[in-house]
Amino acid sequence: MQSKSFLIAIAAFALTATGVQAYGGAKILGRAGLTEEQVEAIEEARELRALGDHTGARNKLLEAGIDEETLRSMRDAAREVKDAIREAIEADDYEAFKVAVADAPLADIITSKADFEQLVEAHEMRMAGEVQVASEILDELGLEPHFGGHPHRGDMPQLQELTDEQRETLQVAHQANDRATIQAILEEAGIDLGPRHMH
Repeated sequence: MQSKSFLIAIAAFALTATGVQAYGGAKILGRAGLTEEQVEAIEEARELRALGDHTGARNKLLEAGIDEETLRSMRDAAREVKDAIREAIEADDYEAFKVAVADAPLADIITSKADFEQLVEAHEMRMAGEVQVASEILDELGLEPHFGGHPHRGDMPQLQELTDEQRETLQVAHQANDRATIQAILEEAGIDLGPRHMH
């Protein structure tokens, strides 16, 4: 089993590389109380990981002092933004949406009231069980088909044994297609899904 520090570094990286980036990027990192050195370390780790240097990325995060408390702060800050986005979509409130996504990559994708209306429609379709229609709308907008949703949650009842933090980190790792992190989280929780689920 991997060391706890290793898992923290992987989870931190997965979280910052995908979820935090999608919901606010550097703005979220600042709101989470990260130092300038930690923000720089995350950017450097992201670059190292893109080059395939996972050990170097992990070490960069550990050297910068990214720990469980830092992870929690980042996750909480990202959740606040994600909740504000969801609330704006559910209320069909474009002005609130623009405030929620200010300085976030999503602001570069949903650039008009018409785009926002499509996003609201996709949300409504998903809530009505029309997942395929929602996915097509999201794809047309340039968003991942599971944007704002919970992919595969019902597929594996064993995942109900995970803590909320593990489940959230698992979802981020899944979105990033980070199989090593997925496996590490499941092993830490004592869940063996077998090889057919790790494709």
